[in-house]
Amino acid sequence: MNYFQRRQLKKQIKHILHDARHARHMREDVASPEDIDAVLVAEQAVKEAWGQKDYAAAERAAEELIQRTRVIFPPKPHPRIREYVEIFVVAIGVAMAFRSYFIQPFKIPTGSMQPTLYGIVAEPQVGRGTMDRFPLNLVSLAVFGDRYVEVRAARSGVVEQLVQDETYIFSLNGVVPPFRHNMAQHFEAGEFVSKGQLLASGRVRSGDHIFVNKVRYNFSRPQRGDVFVFNTQGIDHPQVKPDTFYIKRLVGMPGETIRLQPPYLLANDQRILEPDVFRRQAYDRHLGYEGYKFAPPGHNMPLPVLGHPRASISLGDKEYLAFGDNTTHSLDGRYFGAIARENVVGPAFKVYWPISDRWGWIR
Repeated sequence: MNYFQRRQLKKQIKHILHDARHARHMREDVASPEDIDAVLVAEQAVKEAWGQKDYAAAERAAEELIQRTRVIFPPKPHPRIREYVEIFVVAIGVAMAFRSYFIQPFKIPTGSMQPTLYGIVAEPQVGRGTMDRFPLNLVSLAVFGDRYVEVRAARSGVVEQLVQDETYIFSLNGVVPPFRHNMAQHFEAGEFVSKGQLLASGRVRSGDHIFVNKVRYNFSRPQRGDVFVFNTQGIDHPQVKPDTFYIKRLVGMPGETIRLQPPYLLANDQRILEPDVFRRQAYDRHLGYEGYKFAPPGHNMPLPVLGHPRASISLGDKEYLAFGDNTTHSLDGRYFGAIARENVVGPAFKVYWPISDRWGWIR
């Protein structure tokens, strides 16, 4: 037996001895004393043969030890599959615990935080490009989160009306297909379309996916300017979904009285320009920021809290105020008022997907 064979045999015997000791410790209270003693005798035989450098005898003793070990600890069926399942279950448990107590991922569905964070957006595109064909389209989706989408009529009929909201722009015989703003439109309102006819095409980009730190606010107070997530529990507004999560910018602190003087935010009648995100909001039109605006009244909706120059909101000792950076299209504290401290989840700190100019730390 050459050096490499001896080295391999040594590793195997080491594992066999370890498994035998583990089996004895696990089963010594249920296995018969005779079977436990047989395993001990077999272990000693392996050690003696190896110590005498009788490698053939060591192999035979190791085989005997395996058989004795199986008597007290019979192998279970499909051990490899069972091992993979155990690893998977443990990994899921660790991930869920980490998500519940430390870092939680969220995705941005709407454009209320643009241009800081983007929701799902679309742009017009007619026909597939090189990157829209298999398998390159998978790379584009996995890395950059965008894909080419065509919307076709599920039935024949007349396009009855345009529906101007954030997601859909037309209705076909009462059925509203998934047709996003800014996609290239291939029909006219009132036109008859046939089943399968191309209605719209465009490039749909996934919203930013972010990490939220659920631990930080246990050790420090929320700070003005934080991009943070909160639970909508307790918010009384017909357009706000109960018990869901919103992401906004923290603009008002406990005890403050907040007013708007477009494009400025006023706290206790003082313009807020620090931290720098508020200066950016007020002045940086070239970056896409539009300043703070009054909330326009909605049809058959409650009047906004901050909807005119004389309106103000006074925050309690454990209340915060949150606005979206896109104050033209954001359902935020201007409409529904303050949020309670216990509903604050934590600050968003990083965009982890997709890869874009916003990827990385959130400002």
